[in-house]
Amino acid sequence: MTTRRYGFGLGAALSLTSFYLSFTTPAFAQDPVPPPSGDTTEAKPEEAKPADAPAGTPAVEPPKEEKAAEAVPPPEPLPPPSPTTASGTSVEREKTVSLVGLELLPGSAYPAAYTRGLKYGSMWLTFHGQQWPYMPLVEGGPGVRVGISGFVWNDLSYAHVVPGKEFQKNTGRQDRWLTQTRGALRLTPTYNAKDGWFAQAQGEFVLQGDMTINPDSTLGYTDDLWVRAGKWNVFDVQVGRFQGWEIANHFGMGLDQNTLERKGALVIGPSATKPPETYGLSYFWDRQDNLIGGYAAHVYPTKFLRGEFLSHMGSGTGTGAPRQIDVRPSVIFDIGYVKLKAGWEYGKTKPMDDKLKQRYERNGYGFAAQFVLAPFVEGGLSYARGFEEKLTDKSIPDLNTSGSTWTYGGFLNASPGYEPLVLGMGIFETHNEDMRWDPKKEGVGTNDQTQWFGAVQYTLWNQLYFKFVFSHANNRVNNASAGHFSNNQTGGRFRVMFLF
Repeated sequence: MTTRRYGFGLGAALSLTSFYLSFTTPAFAQDPVPPPSGDTTEAKPEEAKPADAPAGTPAVEPPKEEKAAEAVPPPEPLPPPSPTTASGTSVEREKTVSLVGLELLPGSAYPAAYTRGLKYGSMWLTFHGQQWPYMPLVEGGPGVRVGISGFVWNDLSYAHVVPGKEFQKNTGRQDRWLTQTRGALRLTPTYNAKDGWFAQAQGEFVLQGDMTINPDSTLGYTDDLWVRAGKWNVFDVQVGRFQGWEIANHFGMGLDQNTLERKGALVIGPSATKPPETYGLSYFWDRQDNLIGGYAAHVYPTKFLRGEFLSHMGSGTGTGAPRQIDVRPSVIFDIGYVKLKAGWEYGKTKPMDDKLKQRYERNGYGFAAQFVLAPFVEGGLSYARGFEEKLTDKSIPDLNTSGSTWTYGGFLNASPGYEPLVLGMGIFETHNEDMRWDPKKEGVGTNDQTQWFGAVQYTLWNQLYFKFVFSHANNRVNNASAGHFSNNQTGGRFRVMFLF
């Protein structure tokens, strides 16, 4: 009866103790460090007396040199270094993780079969198709471990936009200030069986500084939400919501996704023509919205060769609740100082009702060549071209939105002999053509944008990033429907980011 009476209190106490241990044990550390030794001074030995001295004779003090030598014991030998295990961490850490099951992802969870890039640089923050988070078996047998990681960043952005003559009749120069804050807490439960087999899931709880409902926002409220299973460093199958492999859409230290500078020389107004979006084999690279999920198979035949076959299937919103299916195979050759990437994609969207004739087809290809000469310099060149065709309900091409887009350019990052400091620069050109003939220019309509940037980043304590980006963009529009003009944008962005 006593056990039943106090069972709830005992269970609550054990739960609180487990919760406390999960946040106070070395599970959050990379590897445990031996504790500092305490006071090593031993007690003074009994002072010596002559053997034949009569009772009451005071003791004879030894010379000061001998006394000092006796007071300080010889130094203890240093403990041997903690042996590492297959997971890349120490035995002590693995014992703690096995007991608690909750851990802040260690350095070994961020794979680097070959060097990813300059430390703290843009390529170092990219995993180039490797299995991440990498959480192989912890010594002690199969079990579920939960990895914790995430980020928080804040951007203060400014853009000064000078519209072309076509706009200056009704629109003046525009000064835009923007603050964006975004964070994510990432949980990655992982089960390891024998011989490298595993099952893994990941979910990201996303927070935003702007909590108003904005249907036009490019920032989502859920990033990753997926399940995958396979064998470490051999293959895996992944389903859910996730990004594909980055191929030709790495822009270095600037033009970050969801930033003001990425949009370029954008004039705000109801009749304004938007600059073309950069294309980097990216129609079906990012996480898809609505009821459209991702399905992917990854293979790792060698240490330096990786392949992905990505597809999306599901239903979106719009006329006839269109259903979408696409494929995006890609391959990465990576030997550290040289990385070669290539891929192709194709997708089609159409209404569920076959009587509706709207169609939307997209396809494209892209490739990139990157190099890393650690610890001083890295860079890359890329080219990608995409094609779009939209059919109206009469099966007639929409001449204004159908056409092709291509983006090419390069970036260069450098660390001038001081690791926490990284400098970057880059320039990219995006060209878009529609299918409507423009008699004035005797050709189809075009929309071009040139974007270049310079960046300075400093990292403190390995996790706190400070980055300033200066950017400039020139957008040139020449088509029959929008007119002929050129817009310019100059701006800056200051980012503070914490990674854990």
